Amino acid sequence: MYNATTTKEQIIVFMKLLVPVLIYQMISYSSGMIGTFMAGHYSSTDLAGLSMGVNIWTPILSILTTLVAALVPIVSQLIGKGEEEQVPTKVRQFIYISLILSIIIAVLLNLSSDYVVTKLGIRDDIAAITIKFLKYQSLGIIPITLYVVLRSFIDSLGLTRISMIIMLIYVPISIVLSYIFIFGKFGLPEFGGAGVAIAINITYIISFIMALIVILNHPKISKYKIFKLEGVKVSHWPEIFKLGIPMIIAVALESFMFSVLSLMVSKFDTATIAAHQSSLNFSGFLYALPMSISGALTIIVAYHIGSKEYKVADKYVKIGVFISIVFSIIGATVIAILNRKIPYLYGTDPSFVNIASQLLYFVIAFLIFDSFSASLIGVMRAYKKVIPTCIFMFIGFYVVGVPLAYYLVFIREVGVYGLWISWLFGLAIYAILMVTYYFRVIKKKYS
Repeated sequence: MYNATTTKEQIIVFMKLLVPVLIYQMISYSSGMIGTFMAGHYSSTDLAGLSMGVNIWTPILSILTTLVAALVPIVSQLIGKGEEEQVPTKVRQFIYISLILSIIIAVLLNLSSDYVVTKLGIRDDIAAITIKFLKYQSLGIIPITLYVVLRSFIDSLGLTRISMIIMLIYVPISIVLSYIFIFGKFGLPEFGGAGVAIAINITYIISFIMALIVILNHPKISKYKIFKLEGVKVSHWPEIFKLGIPMIIAVALESFMFSVLSLMVSKFDTATIAAHQSSLNFSGFLYALPMSISGALTIIVAYHIGSKEYKVADKYVKIGVFISIVFSIIGATVIAILNRKIPYLYGTDPSFVNIASQLLYFVIAFLIFDSFSASLIGVMRAYKKVIPTCIFMFIGFYVVGVPLAYYLVFIREVGVYGLWISWLFGLAIYAILMVTYYFRVIKKKYS
């Protein structure tokens, strides 16, 4: 599957996996950014309502998709072991689990969104948009989750280019639909910021259909016959949840930390809140770089672990981290040069631009630490060693990050910069712990 002996050949193999994943992640996040831009141009109230909705929706989606992503190391290791006959059953069990969970979460989100948003204490006009966004989004959870299952299966076979092509089709459809539903074109009512959720749902349904067609017809995929009728096999579920639940906990810890710290921003003025949100949004866009490397590392490292080629797996870890560092340097350089220009993508108010341009310097530091921590998340998943990730994340974010943020923002009153300083310290501790664990435990054990 990955025949490469020299470093040059291994870099080429890794890049063939990485580039499609990177393009997928970048254009996926870009699509979300464009929807945010459109909502902002519709009205500042809709932008605020959409942003609050996204802050609630993102952790929910992350939990579901992260559990499903556990499919990647499981399938990749099976292929590396030469046990491909087990792959169809594993995929089918993931489909059953994702269906059950997505139905439960869809119902709960639809029923509880009014209560949750009301408890946040935000303005009524903003809250109304947030509630609509969440209710619309709850209707699309099932097709979104099923698409992620199919995409994860495709990626686990090393066919990341297919996911990229689907996303290249997804983005223009999503953008056009967002425009139509936000501004009420072609005779449709104006849904404002909440219209983004409708666009996302329809686009994912189309993406699911495309993935379905590929799986049924691609010769390297159709041979697995994953849609052959097979009942629920609970005996396979412990492996799935043993890997998936710690992955979910790690994502939940990260998402909740960002949500908590973002809520702290509500004490500041409008310009500061907008600057924080825009900088966070841009940081998320750049985070696609290390996360893409993380995804590629999971696939290829898991394969070589399955085939017991541990030295080769370690070689790919080094290649992945090196490339991540190179990307972070490039990204940091771009931000340093354009930090006064980037805020204008989100707004033109002088006070907003000044604060946002300063916060972008923190994003540079984030890139550097993420080049290590995010890459190693993928490696730990490949080795199925996901509990240490949860522990290190808890220490970095909750033992260090959140308490420091509270101290700097509410006691020392440093302002929004104190929030970002605390983020940075927490991320630094987390990254150091991840690197230390890999070299002192993983590498030592599998060398």
